[in-house]
Amino acid sequence: MKLTKNIFAVFAASLFTVLLITPITSISNLLWLSSVDMPITLWSSFEVILFDFQRLGMPLFVVFTIAFILAFSVAGLISKYTNYGGKYLYALAGAVAIGFALILMVELLFQTQLLGGNRSLTGKILHWVAGFCGGYFFYNLFSVDRTYTFIVRFFGIFYAYLLLGFVLNWIFTPAIAAAEFGFILDQLSDDAQNALLRDFTSFFVATFLFSILGAITLNPTWFFSAGVIYYGAAIFNLTAIYVHGTPYNKIYIGEIILGTLPTLLALTILYKNRTQKKHE
Repeated sequence: MKLTKNIFAVFAASLFTVLLITPITSISNLLWLSSVDMPITLWSSFEVILFDFQRLGMPLFVVFTIAFILAFSVAGLISKYTNYGGKYLYALAGAVAIGFALILMVELLFQTQLLGGNRSLTGKILHWVAGFCGGYFFYNLFSVDRTYTFIVRFFGIFYAYLLLGFVLNWIFTPAIAAAEFGFILDQLSDDAQNALLRDFTSFFVATFLFSILGAITLNPTWFFSAGVIYYGAAIFNLTAIYVHGTPYNKIYIGEIILGTLPTLLALTILYKNRTQKKHE
């Protein structure tokens, strides 16, 4: 159980660090665009930050998770066999991990700076500070006993993060989002475009919000709501194929997956609640 808690603490610390680091790159790029007289508005700035979080987030999450596993393992050994330990040891380990990860990312990507914020000394320092905060966050997570709610909330937020890509595409780049589902937006009538945009955008925004509310409140109804929507989409997808004769597609597989995760989270909450009531 302790190993499981530590693993999820690493995942949570990595996601937290990504949340801190991504805006550094976004703001650095926006400042550069502004310096070359590119028109920057509040809406376009918001769009850039959100898209960077979505597109850079997963690669950075993987890299930071690997770096944190190595760094925190070393910190754990130092804490075990020496008199040095505590939250600042893990915070320092987090900063070192991010520093080395960013250096290796540049060296392994043919001297290419993936992160715009890493091009300046100020940006590098801010990245180290983010790693320091990530390490501090990890220590606070694993040093205190956690219940199943920690894992439920982690997966709830991670599920919402997966849905964020669909949300951003339908809000900011609807033509690209529609093309991914086989629609050429400009060739549809005005009424059809309106129906497509409002329905798909509402579909993904609603399930995104359901997962956030489920993670915050731990009310299984929110997770069940997201699960029902995606299971319903999968069922009616198959109905369209086998009853109405539409072309076969594999989208229903993704819909089943997106319906299964929140449903499992909801069932976990219900099971734990009933178990606790029996022991009272």
